[in-house]
Amino acid sequence: MHLKAMTLRGFKSFASATTLRFEPGITCVVGPNGSGKSNVVDALSWVMGEQGAKSLRGGKMEDVIFAGTTGRPPLGRAEVSLTIDNSDGALPIDYAEVTITRIMFRNGGSEYQLNGDTCRLLDIQELLSDSGIGREMHVIVGQGQLDSVLHADPMGRRAFIEEAAGVLKHRKRKEKALRKLDSMQANLARVQDLTDELRRQLKPLGRQAAVARRAAVIQADLRDARLRLLADDLVRLREALRTEIADEAELKQRKEEAEGRLKAALTRETELEDEVRRLAPRLQRAQQTWYELSQLAERVRGTISLADARVKSATAPSTDDRRGREPEDMEREAARIREQEAELEAALEAAEHALEDTVAHRSELERALAVE
Repeated sequence: MHLKAMTLRGFKSFASATTLRFEPGITCVVGPNGSGKSNVVDALSWVMGEQGAKSLRGGKMEDVIFAGTTGRPPLGRAEVSLTIDNSDGALPIDYAEVTITRIMFRNGGSEYQLNGDTCRLLDIQELLSDSGIGREMHVIVGQGQLDSVLHADPMGRRAFIEEAAGVLKHRKRKEKALRKLDSMQANLARVQDLTDELRRQLKPLGRQAAVARRAAVIQADLRDARLRLLADDLVRLREALRTEIADEAELKQRKEEAEGRLKAALTRETELEDEVRRLAPRLQRAQQTWYELSQLAERVRGTISLADARVKSATAPSTDDRRGREPEDMEREAARIREQEAELEAALEAAEHALEDTVAHRSELERALAVE
């Protein structure tokens, strides 16, 4: 494993994109003072996760962004990409080449990428901790750090030795595991408290559950009963509907029959009215004949009465009458009167029969009209 390349863009004095390529072995960076040699080392430390601005020779982390010059404006972001050759598998990742990228924005936001995929700082630290090139491994010795190593106290030298021996990463993992255990213990205590509280609530909850089950059963029974009632109502309504439909059909048929009879009755009524209008003149003539015959009958009765009176006076023994008229004349006159009387009686009887027939026919027509 070795560093293969590093690209700087907007980092401190590297305003434009600058790529430094490294080969296996020792690589030296030379140049005059102020040319940016230390900035290369700072970029290497920064891309591996350095969080201290003072370690990067700045007052705050935003100072790593190109601040601009008289001929070039300042930039809004700083970006450093470090490419590591992992062909020997020293890094625990299934890539032969690993590119770590860190981006810093002037508003204070930052972003880490691993082979172009966004990741966390913790992911990069864990990846580099097993290779011995992490930001706390002191593989990068900056200005003034050598003196601190030489004048370190025993605890400081122990830290350097443990770091060089690879013990520090295990201690960090141990501390992390202990923190996780403490957090887990707190969670277990909380779970225990919740369990105790739930156990205290189990009894009333059990009663509530029993009540809820009973209520569910009652609701199911009620729903079934309602459904049965609705089914019965549906059957009854359907039967009533069929009955109503049958009654409606029957009423419709009866209506049609009644309308037929009414039409026939109206036709018969029209015919009878025509018959009445046709017979009205005959009735009037019969009534006129009856009236005339009645007058004739009255005259006949008057004549008969007169004839009877004359017969009586003729048959009476009166000297003046016997001397006045002959008996033969009187007999002839009586015979003539009797003949007239017979003729009048026959004519009256014929007129009465004709009137009776006419009245009977009219009555029959009126009864037939009333029946219709």
